[in-house]
This record gives sequence, structure tokens and C-alpha cells, in this order.
Amino acid sequence: MCKKFAAYKVRKSENKTRVKRFINLSQAKNVHILMGANALTPIETEQFYKQVYAVADMFQKMSCQLHLTVCVRKMPVESKRMGIEVFDYKQVKCCSKKPKQPIITSFLGKKTDILINISPFVCYPLEHLAAMSDASLKVALKLDNRPFQYDLQLQVDDITQSANKNLSALLFYLEKIQSK
Repeated sequence: MCKKFAAYKVRKSENKTRVKRFINLSQAKNVHILMGANALTPIETEQFYKQVYAVADMFQKMSCQLHLTVCVRKMPVESKRMGIEVFDYKQVKCCSKKPKQPIITSFLGKKTDILINISPFVCYPLEHLAAMSDASLKVALKLDNRPFQYDLQLQVDDITQSANKNLSALLFYLEKIQSK
């Protein structure tokens, strides 16, 4: 019941005033990446954050500014680098799974040209943020039960492969597709 309610609330919070348009990666000035993680053991936590840092490192070579928002189900929360914001389910409303106001305010305060959700599962707090975003282009991995439609969704063979590989596949298309 809570999942249906959370999906309904995501659709209700969708930003209908944003200007949708395709932006080639080379044109983007600000990219915001969303990543989610379930309850992690200490070893899984270390592996997950290695992936987060690898994603951040990938953007060091690009001319755009990167923001990374990570939602983890349970502590431990780690945020050792600039530009990476981490929150957990203690900062999320119970049934709607909507992040609390400080998270939303911080997220919406960052200008975003391209929003990329590379979570391999539906993480409702991140879906809320994606729906509220005013990004011109919203991109995600294709999942059957997404609560709203992203502008571009990529079907990958192995959704559980590393975040770095999934992001590389998305970036490949964002670099190759040209807009007029």
C-alpha cells in the first residue's frame, strides 16, 4: 500500500513547468546524478562508496559541474567529498517516502541541465527529487515500475553491474545524440 501511495505522491510532485529539451553532454554546464543504496553491510558500504567516488572522478575530466545526491536506506552515511550529498531514510517522510524539506531545498537550489538517475532499483526519495527537478533533460536506467516517465531511459542488459558501467552507457548516448 505504501509503495502505491509513494508512487502517487511522486507523480503529484512532478514539475510541470520545466522546459524539456535534449541537451548534448558537451553543452551541459551542470549535471546532477542520483544514486541509491539499500541497507548495506560494512563491506558493501565500502564497495558502494568506491562506485560513488568513481562516478565523481569520471566527471573531473569534463567541463561541466557535477552534483551527486546519494540516498541510503540505513547508516552508515559517508560524504567525504565536495559535491556529494548523502541522506538516509531518517530524513524521509514515512509513507510518501518524500525527502524532508532541508533535502528538497538543497537539491532544488542546485542548477541542473541534465539529471541522471543511475539507481538500479526504484528509490522513492530519489524519484521524488527527480520529479521535482527543473532539469531540461531527465535520464534514467529503464525500470518497469518507475512512478513517472523520464525523458530518456536506457535499457541495460545487466542492471546490477557497477554504477560506473551504467553511467558510461548513458553518457555514451548523451554524447552521440545531437539536438537541433
